[in-house]
Amino acid sequence: MSQLQLNNFVLKGEVDCDSIELTIHGGQLVALSGDINSGAESILDVLFGEHLPKRGKIRYNGEPIPRSEKALEQWRRKGVILVSERLPMLEWLTVQDNLLLALQIRGMNKRKALKKIDEALCSDNLEPLAGDFPGSLNVQQRSQILLWRAMLCQPQLLLIEQVLRDLPAELRGRWYQRFELLRRERQTIVVIFSSDLLELCQQADYLLAFEYGDCVAHGEPQELMLRSDCVALHRLMARMNPLQVLTAEGLAIKPSLCLPSQVPPKEALRAMQSKQCSYAYLTKDKYLVGGLSLYQAHRAVQQKSQSLQNYLDLLPTIDAHVSLAEVFAKGPAKQRDLAVIDHNGYYLGQLRYKQVILRLNALLT
Repeated sequence: MSQLQLNNFVLKGEVDCDSIELTIHGGQLVALSGDINSGAESILDVLFGEHLPKRGKIRYNGEPIPRSEKALEQWRRKGVILVSERLPMLEWLTVQDNLLLALQIRGMNKRKALKKIDEALCSDNLEPLAGDFPGSLNVQQRSQILLWRAMLCQPQLLLIEQVLRDLPAELRGRWYQRFELLRRERQTIVVIFSSDLLELCQQADYLLAFEYGDCVAHGEPQELMLRSDCVALHRLMARMNPLQVLTAEGLAIKPSLCLPSQVPPKEALRAMQSKQCSYAYLTKDKYLVGGLSLYQAHRAVQQKSQSLQNYLDLLPTIDAHVSLAEVFAKGPAKQRDLAVIDHNGYYLGQLRYKQVILRLNALLT
């Protein structure tokens, strides 16, 4: 079983922070959270043996990371892999040959290696790329091939830089499932650097938060989120896109009934009654005009109005890219729902403030 120990560890020593005393056991997924240049990516280089920390020791399976180039290369071939755009494929070899080389270096015979490569590429519909050269791949394809190059080698310590960010959510989810299988079957330690705090908190067993070049907090994600002194995580939380957080449970979605803004009151009332909706949103050419309650629809019909214009709620709106802090200030803090629009002003969906609070409470606990 793999084991990674950090003793009296300080990465750069540029900020006032406590040294890290930490033991990571086989089968754990460790998340590194922070902005670019926060230090989160630098610790991957340290764990891969590229650099030394400012202070402290790192031991993998009880032994220090080798310092000589030859010993370090042999150590890595035993099962330590870094997935990074800084370690690209060989441009003069095809995709298949790049993967084949990685497996043959680790002692696998060609026939077995080619079979595994074919199975891997087929599982992600990448088999047409086998004969292509890396230069012809798009960013998403390159990221997948880099991940497969590591995964096929079945590492004991897998270090992953921000290659997952180039993949759509469905593919990222598939890779997290593969990491979980690798951790369970091989007791592999997986260390991932990502700025996607929500995804990390949902997947990781342990979280290290970085800021200004050093680790400023570490622990289980749920515990760190609730700590008042964990400023680095709170800053990341405050900048998170609310739609990224809230659409995970289908909160920021179109309500069950959207009507054109010019709909006559009788038709609107009939539609709301047939759909059993107490509230409807009225839109015009994808733009949100306002909200209509069942009570106001009844009033418009009773008063024989030809238009619903004077019966609409003027809903508070937020842009899809505002911070989570602003969402709270406009919505839950004032106990009101919000309408979400994109940068063109098009209506995307609604955020009910009670659901927002419940969802975030669930994330933190």
